[in-house]
Amino acid sequence: MTKTSTSKTNVNLPTQNMFQSTTDNESEAEIDLFYDQIKSKLDGLIKNPSEESIGRILAYSKTK
Repeated sequence: MTKTSTSKTNVNLPTQNMFQSTTDNESEAEIDLFYDQIKSKLDGLIKNPSEESIGRILAYSKTK
């Protein structure tokens, strides 16, 4: 018979130093800079489908 057990100190649990708060100004500035760089690309993802496209999608979904 094999005996199995689980260690009380699990190596897969995150440690406190793995989580660094983003409250310091340098980290917030980096986040703002990153957002400013990708903002135009995110805006390009916005789609405004026409009524015809919406109608086709609805008609297709009713056939399934």
